[in-house]
Amino acid sequence: MFSDYAVWQYVHILLFVYWLGADLGVFFAARYVARADLALEERLRFLELLLKVDMGPRTALILIIPVGFTLASELGIVPVVEGWLPAIWLFCIAWLGLAWSLFLSPRHAAAAALQRADRVIRQAVIIAFLGLGLVSLGGDGPVAAPWLAAKFVLFAGVVTIGLVLRGVIREWVAGFAALRKAEQIESANDRIDRAHHRATRLAIALWVLVAATAFFGVTKPLFP
Repeated sequence: MFSDYAVWQYVHILLFVYWLGADLGVFFAARYVARADLALEERLRFLELLLKVDMGPRTALILIIPVGFTLASELGIVPVVEGWLPAIWLFCIAWLGLAWSLFLSPRHAAAAALQRADRVIRQAVIIAFLGLGLVSLGGDGPVAAPWLAAKFVLFAGVVTIGLVLRGVIREWVAGFAALRKAEQIESANDRIDRAHHRATRLAIALWVLVAATAFFGVTKPLFP
């Protein structure tokens, strides 16, 4: 009844929907996290909500990699991936398990090591996608379709922004830690506010890149 490509394309679109929709929820929750006129308990509830909703985009980002490679395999435009597809799925499922373990057990004894592992994985993904995309756009890479090579470059940018946003969240955590102790309240609120403004700019940049990535995927434009 349905082709394999149509099913995977549907999953791909669904991941984009959850990614952008949940990101919007994170964006609006962040405004209340940064409001110094609200009670600390209320701001912390919004922060907790933000971190929960943010697992939607984090999950979508990871799963969109093997789903995207599966689609590319169906189209035959990344021949080198054919034999590696099961390994890519296993890798991303393990990475997803790592991300959820960090979310569910942030204070576990191994949390710091797992955070470093997650950061290294993201850095490796950035290098791999950026390298494959740029080389393929130059005509010497394994990605046969230029529009897909462009998506690789854009996706590397998306993951990079995600890494930077993690630093912003750490700023929030540090700011709220000071507020809980009632230490340097004005300085802590300024720190949270600066982080919020930085996060807003990064979120807009991320949405632009994600939208551009989706555009290339849907229109598949021809490059000179």
